[in-house]
Amino acid sequence: MTITKSRRKQTGKPFHEAVTDLIFSALANHEDFILTYETDPDTAEKKEIHVMIGKFITPGQLATIKKKCERQQESGSRHVTRKMR
Repeated sequence: MTITKSRRKQTGKPFHEAVTDLIFSALANHEDFILTYETDPDTAEKKEIHVMIGKFITPGQLATIKKKCERQQESGSRHVTRKMR
């Protein structure tokens, strides 16, 4: 028996438009938005982009990520904040 990966049906939208829709949805629903790359552990080559929205990050996790970003600013890490309206 062959195992196949199941994927969502293609919406016909370009990837960047789908991601933009997810960002607006996450903001409207006060959810977290995560965009990250999955890399191959053997070659360090980027394999897939993952975009997720939902309730993922606790206040403690956010503080840890912010500190890590701050420590890595010289290597290009960036952190942007805005007040919620």
